[in-house]
Amino acid sequence: MDQCLRERFVVVDDFLPEKQGLSMREDIDAHFSNPERHQSSTHQVWNYWHVPGSYTYLRTTPEKVIARDKVAAFVEALRNWSARTLGLAGVTWPYLSLYVPGCVQGLHNDSTNGRLGYVYSLTRDDRQTIGGQTMLVQDRDLFRSNLERAAAGVGLFDLVEPRFNRLTLFDDRIPHAVQRVDGSMDPVEGRFVLHGHIGEAGVVAQGALSPDAIQQSCLGVLHELRNGAAKAVHGPLVLCIEIAPSGRVQGMRPILDRLASSTDADLQSIRDAVADRIEGLQFPEASAPTRANVPLIF
Repeated sequence: MDQCLRERFVVVDDFLPEKQGLSMREDIDAHFSNPERHQSSTHQVWNYWHVPGSYTYLRTTPEKVIARDKVAAFVEALRNWSARTLGLAGVTWPYLSLYVPGCVQGLHNDSTNGRLGYVYSLTRDDRQTIGGQTMLVQDRDLFRSNLERAAAGVGLFDLVEPRFNRLTLFDDRIPHAVQRVDGSMDPVEGRFVLHGHIGEAGVVAQGALSPDAIQQSCLGVLHELRNGAAKAVHGPLVLCIEIAPSGRVQGMRPILDRLASSTDADLQSIRDAVADRIEGLQFPEASAPTRANVPLIF
């Protein structure tokens, strides 16, 4: 991804090397094979999570089904990708969820859980079930924008198929759901996903300056704007900053911008104010240049 992520979701196909994804899927298939040999210690591990009107599916901690080192390798790959691409290096340990026929997830948001939700699919592409798509409500006033036209289905939301080795990221504040699964009752044909949340974990830096030195210089800018013009602004703005050995800013570009406001605040003026103040900062001098992804959370 070379451009700034401004959309409410992004899909990354073939996220892991194929062999790595297949290895995790093999552990899932092995878990369900030879049912006559299943033991309580190894197979009574699934929580049937049913919240009337909201959630109905099976979930577990993934290391009970997939080798822990494989799950850890996935989390590390996601953390490295997110830190480099989006400037967000905080990745929660995932749940492993299974959707068999009848399983569904109702509309909800995760505004207090992170900045982005992640869903990594280990679902077979040739599964003998239907449904299980991630549903993401469109980021607009669905009532007023459709006063003079009929709209249904994907005219109101987007659907993301749970393709194998597909990573889907979305703004945690967006109402989302999972469509009901139907078809074969064989669990290996169901929807399998690793899912969790991504958030900030400080500055991500490469070069001579430490992340702490960069963060300390940027905190004043953030506090000033939070207490002033940006009081009504919410969400992450992440900047990739190029810092010369002299400590001056040589270049800057946004890599994640999900600023929003419930009061119609002038978001562009906030972006401009951030850019002006960051460009004027004097960072500590260093022996070499530094590139830093700096998350500013409003």
